[in-house]
Amino acid sequence: MSTMRTGDGAESVAVLAKTFQVLDALAAGRPESVSQLASRLAMPRTTVHRILQTLAAQEVITASFQPGPKLIHWALAALNVGGIRAASGPVLHRLVEAFGETASVFVRSGPTRTCVARQEGTEEIRHNLSVGMSIPLHVGSGGRILLAWLAPEEREQLIRESRSVSGAPAVEPQGGWQAIREGGWAISRGERDPVLASISAPVFGPDGHVAAALSLSGPLMRFTAERASDMAARLKAEARILGAQIEGGE
Repeated sequence: MSTMRTGDGAESVAVLAKTFQVLDALAAGRPESVSQLASRLAMPRTTVHRILQTLAAQEVITASFQPGPKLIHWALAALNVGGIRAASGPVLHRLVEAFGETASVFVRSGPTRTCVARQEGTEEIRHNLSVGMSIPLHVGSGGRILLAWLAPEEREQLIRESRSVSGAPAVEPQGGWQAIREGGWAISRGERDPVLASISAPVFGPDGHVAAALSLSGPLMRFTAERASDMAARLKAEARILGAQIEGGE
């Protein structure tokens, strides 16, 4: 019976770490050559070449360093958390039709929130947001929604981790976390970008926990107090619809 040599486990972990570094670098922008990628990552060229060949052989990437079929399959599965992405299309369409602002769905991923679905606004000046984009959890209305219903200890820990990763300062929500829970929505103005604002409401999953944040975002000047109130009411109504579809498996 074969046995694992001492150090094999550590070497396997190190190879995995290098593989993730290569994938992160590819996601940031296609390099001109293997040598350029190796230089950027401070890895031996032979190591990078071997990792790329293995990833291509497994269809994780293509021979030209683009996302391969397997990677795309994984990404789509990850984005459709709890069926939210598949169910959100009509909800996002109605929100954009009603307000003309970009509508999005965010889920929590550690100390970040990830956009899993979105529909661009119809206004000429609008908030452009990419599906798959990760944002620090502690800034913006979507992050506040994903944090507000957590236990205080877990919330503070995630805020610390988010601040550590992003360097962005924490902004205490107006009225505190209890006000968000009681009102059922959150607003942010000029936090991530001084010209942007957003409003979000919670989408509750079948277990009663917040599964996602449903958001409208756009230029700060269009998020007046009166319009924000209308947006919040519509977001809460659409979030209930989306939550019921998740729970009912529609």
